Amino acid sequence: MNPNACILIHYHEISLKGDNRTWFEKIFKRNVRTQVKPLPFTSVETNAARVFIFGVDANRWNEYATTLKKVMGLMNAHLMHRVEPKMDTIKATAAELISHKEFETFRVSTKRQYKNFPFTSQEVNQEIGAHLQPLCNKRVKLKGADLDVVIELVKGKAYIGVDKIRGYGGLPVGTGERAISLLSSGIDSPVSSFEMIKRGVNLSYVHFHSAPATSRQSIKNVERLLQVIAGYQIRCDLYNIPLLAIQEKIMETAPSKFWVILFRRAMMRIAEQIAEQIDAAALITGENVGQVASQTLSNMRATADAVERPILRPLSGMNKEDIINRAREIGTYEISIEPYEDCCSFFVPIHPETRANLDEVKEIEAGIDMSGLYETAMENLEKITIEAK
Repeated sequence: MNPNACILIHYHEISLKGDNRTWFEKIFKRNVRTQVKPLPFTSVETNAARVFIFGVDANRWNEYATTLKKVMGLMNAHLMHRVEPKMDTIKATAAELISHKEFETFRVSTKRQYKNFPFTSQEVNQEIGAHLQPLCNKRVKLKGADLDVVIELVKGKAYIGVDKIRGYGGLPVGTGERAISLLSSGIDSPVSSFEMIKRGVNLSYVHFHSAPATSRQSIKNVERLLQVIAGYQIRCDLYNIPLLAIQEKIMETAPSKFWVILFRRAMMRIAEQIAEQIDAAALITGENVGQVASQTLSNMRATADAVERPILRPLSGMNKEDIINRAREIGTYEISIEPYEDCCSFFVPIHPETRANLDEVKEIEAGIDMSGLYETAMENLEKITIEAK
């Protein structure tokens, strides 16, 4: 194992923070340590607005890259080789690194934080590029090169690397407040959850089911989805809540076209009760404007009126194709497309209301005797903690 191998990380929005930047860095480093814990390393340190992982095994770079991709707040990470800041040493190291790569074009990118180094960043680029070009006999290309030889001069050391990953950016998980995500086993809500995790929000999850009228497969699928999502969040809590008794009462009393809206108002109320218990500031849904009949602006307004907490809809303006692409990227898509019976879709009427009048919805709801049904649902919830798979 190369004792000079390390990983250099650039974080994303943390760099924009002011007096509280140290606090954000602390949480970011904690998350990095947690993610790479199964892999060899000796320390995670901050230096000159960079995070370094020392004592890594360069031969296992692909494993580090896979796990670091899941660290929210990470802009990019490079496998680096630390050497003395001498031009001849940098040249020799860079030459050795590119000798193991296949490429047609390359460039050199230098950042010089260490101002005592006697060359500017541009001079280093030119010097190293001129040294490498005859060795590899490849063309220099400043934009869109196949290989980027990265050199960073930081506090008395030179770091050289050719292996890099890009992260999702955003903010570290745990720097934001708590929120509740309403999670089905479909495509959208896992993606909306991911988008909020990327903003540093600490999510807990609520899943509503209609067992035994429907199978418990949706519950199993949600647990599998959260094993994937927990990879980005470390761990999370899931509340499985029976909704069938409430649905049956609504279907007995209300016109069928209002069923889904009334189901969703009930779901929001129960989710808010859990939010109250765990001090969560908002509710998150995977709703997307106009995607299905229940997701019109009027219907969203009717749903949101049922609770005091804000309902955030990260996907509201996204195209379905973009949502599917994100689901594939984060690893939830294949689970989400498996057959399941959703608590709402199972009871969808033929002609649902698409432009609900809020006053009319309230009037219908007032005529439904829901005595004890919310309390019973809360008493029969199942809470489990899910770890990354």
